[in-house]
Amino acid sequence: MLAHWFGRGDEGASTVFQRAIDALAKVLYFISGMALVSSVGLAFAAVIMRYVFNFSLEWIEEGARYLALFAAFLAAGPVLRDRGHVALDLLTSGLTGIPQQIHRLAAHLVAMVAGAAIFAWGMDLVLQTYEFGLLTGSLQFPQWLPYAIVPLGMAFLVLFSLSEIIAAIGAILSERSMADRDKPPEDPRHAAEG
Repeated sequence: MLAHWFGRGDEGASTVFQRAIDALAKVLYFISGMALVSSVGLAFAAVIMRYVFNFSLEWIEEGARYLALFAAFLAAGPVLRDRGHVALDLLTSGLTGIPQQIHRLAAHLVAMVAGAAIFAWGMDLVLQTYEFGLLTGSLQFPQWLPYAIVPLGMAFLVLFSLSEIIAAIGAILSERSMADRDKPPEDPRHAAEG
């Protein structure tokens, strides 16, 4: 089972999974980028309207804020995979080989557990706001819609963490098999002595 999942080259199921994750990352980066550009555009429009035309729309600030949060939560998973989050690597920067992959595995397990916990909390929040029928302040649409980005973003974070866990396990297994292959063959004369 593991040999099929972590197979080498194009034969492993993990390769197909990693390609799908790569494609998903591109889509999420694009959507996040568009949301961030839209957020900045709304904020810029609000400033121009307020200071040039002495006119203001109260929904613009709320819309810009929700778009910025949407961008941040959607990109959290791909940024995790690309190691773009802030990290302290003073102790881990010297790791190589299997110890480095074990650290990678442990770090992404922690990220996956934290993401799953925030996902559960976010789903609870979405369900509560849906049940109570709460509306946003100025846009007056259901509050559960902007809150839904929390569990959605964390679902992607968990998925990308899983991708990194699979890659780390594959690297560990690959390095172990390479180490076993590089060992000199045992001399049968010495084996009989033991």
